[in-house]
Amino acid sequence: MKLCCLIRLVLPATALLLAGCSKQEESAAPPAQNQKSSDTAASLQNAATDVKETVQQTAQDVAQKAGAEGDKLKAQVQEQTQQSKEQVASEADKLKGLAQEQVAKDQAAAGSDKLKAQGFIDQATKLVANTKYADAANVLKQLASWKLTPEQQKTVDDLTGKIKNALAGDAAKSVGNLLNK
Repeated sequence: MKLCCLIRLVLPATALLLAGCSKQEESAAPPAQNQKSSDTAASLQNAATDVKETVQQTAQDVAQKAGAEGDKLKAQVQEQTQQSKEQVASEADKLKGLAQEQVAKDQAAAGSDKLKAQGFIDQATKLVANTKYADAANVLKQLASWKLTPEQQKTVDDLTGKIKNALAGDAAKSVGNLLNK
């Protein structure tokens, strides 16, 4: 705003100064008029100097204020950036904690499933030992869709083989008993 006012002052003063410089003086001008022109030129020169100094001071003030505002904005941006970084780190820690909890739950569930599967395997083993092959086969059928450890799968395969052999042996005995009659 000050700059605009100064420009309004500087332009007319400059125009007057230039107009005064571009006029050709008449050689027959009286000395009083020469004195008047000289005073006008000196006052215009002083006004131009004052305007120039004012414009320079205003420019310096504007530059300082702009620098101060720039520094304030820079500080605000840095503060907001730091807050954003802290928020991202906080959210990442929360997500990491949730992921760890989920992994622990999944591991517990998997451990629980393995324990349940082992319980069925143990039950089937006891039934085979008691020669209750049909019941043992039904228990092993429940494990068909479960994900077993390699050791559990080997045990199930061994029990299934024993049950098949035992049932085949029982069938052969029954047929033999029928034929002996």
